[in-house]
Amino acid sequence: MEQITTDILVIGSGLAGFLSAFEAEKAGLRVLMVGKFAIGMGTNTSLANGAFTVSNSTFSKEDHLQATQESGKGLNQGRLINLLIQKGPEAMERLRGDGVPLLERGIGCIIDRPDDSSQLPGVLLIRPLIEKVKKSSIRVLPGLTIFDLLVEEGEVQGAFGFLRNGIPCLIRSRTVLLSTGGAGAVYSRNDNQRSILGDGYALALRAGLPLFDLEFVQFYPFVLGEPHLSSFLLYPPYPKEVRLFNDKGEDLLERFGLRGDLNRAIIVKRDRLSIDLYSMTRNGDVFFDLTQVPQEKWERYPLNFLKKSKFPFRERPFLISPAVHFFMGGVEIDEEGATSLPGLFAAGEVTWGIHGANRLGGNALTECAVFGILSGQSAARYVHKLEQEQGPFPPFSENLLKKWDRKVRSYLRKRRGAFEPPKDMLKDLKDLAWRYASPVREEESLKEGLDRLASIEKKIEKVYPATLKDLFKKRDLENVSLLLKAILKGSLLRAESRGSFFRKDFPDQDDTHWLKNTCYRLEKGELQITHRPIK
Repeated sequence: MEQITTDILVIGSGLAGFLSAFEAEKAGLRVLMVGKFAIGMGTNTSLANGAFTVSNSTFSKEDHLQATQESGKGLNQGRLINLLIQKGPEAMERLRGDGVPLLERGIGCIIDRPDDSSQLPGVLLIRPLIEKVKKSSIRVLPGLTIFDLLVEEGEVQGAFGFLRNGIPCLIRSRTVLLSTGGAGAVYSRNDNQRSILGDGYALALRAGLPLFDLEFVQFYPFVLGEPHLSSFLLYPPYPKEVRLFNDKGEDLLERFGLRGDLNRAIIVKRDRLSIDLYSMTRNGDVFFDLTQVPQEKWERYPLNFLKKSKFPFRERPFLISPAVHFFMGGVEIDEEGATSLPGLFAAGEVTWGIHGANRLGGNALTECAVFGILSGQSAARYVHKLEQEQGPFPPFSENLLKKWDRKVRSYLRKRRGAFEPPKDMLKDLKDLAWRYASPVREEESLKEGLDRLASIEKKIEKVYPATLKDLFKKRDLENVSLLLKAILKGSLLRAESRGSFFRKDFPDQDDTHWLKNTCYRLEKGELQITHRPIK
């Protein structure tokens, strides 16, 4: 078994992970950053449209507070919102110092880019950070799959996983920082990276931590729906010549009252649009039409990004559908970015508290920047305190090595026997999520979804991986099924509609009974759900 010792282990390499790693390195600590795939480019940060909502000369901190609270519909955590708003401008200056090209615009900052560039803003955001890591002392291990957090004597002391070459790896770390992103890819329709399967949520649950508000999933209405093409988001701004119609030829912009104001609508009516379009796509097709857009507009972003595809976007209408975009729920953190499990910190979409029932556009990247910096600083202080109290980092004990050696053998023993291909099962889970945990939910379909999930779980239990790759796939199946069970059960219990969450059988927001957060725990292998009233 490979043994690695470090001061801080950062799991995930998006914006939050990079900034936390930089803070830890600045504090003189050894930092290890790991990711399931490529560092930086394998994350949702690289797909982002590059907008940060933050106070500026025309958008006050009071404006930012009001807009965030209105989007969250009463479920936000005020202590975290205040940090986001107060430290947002400072975080933007920090990013500029790291080489990120930011320009003040509208209600925050955007990635500054040449008009004729076809690069995604997220790529322009992440590249300077990748270059900075290359010049730093931060150690990176792409392709390392984390299976478990190492919890000893009530605190996190590292993690266990497998290296890219299949060798088991035990990482001993004084602190661990989760920056694994959300779980958009558990749905068949999503605009996330394919690796975003809720790994961080599953790690936290299995380590004994509660998760909150997983039923709140945000959908984006305009995502490519053509068969055999990636379901990527159609980035705004949208030209005024765009048309939206169904398979009967009806003008949907006219029908929804959006003619001439689609860019405004995507901000204020995003969720209603997702609900309406989802209902339409259950019974027919919806088309996006750019054929009337003048040639000169195809030379500028975002249309010049579409030009790079072989698909004839300029020549004919194409299918679209809503898709999962963001998860509001996650791990609870305090003002230091610390979880309730000593030694474990978290930042970014994997955490909960800022967005409440719905995320204000642009707050996701701002959250990653502010809390990536904050959690990295806090984790560094935690390490220095341990050094003062306990002295040099102790080596792996014999008992610890034996314990994890037994655990490795238990994983590898599962490789014996016949194996049912997991690819189809993962597709079944993703399809189940899209059908039953969709933008529109109701009691009957949620119960049916849980029944169908139970039958898939029985199949997963009987999977005996024949290779290490199959072992990784089985863990993905276990993680995805656990998360879907939480979403379906939480959705069934919440008898109201609020923010991004819509129950067809309970279409109204109910502050009398449901101004509360949903708490998910894993106890003796069983998912337990309770509710905590807003303080």
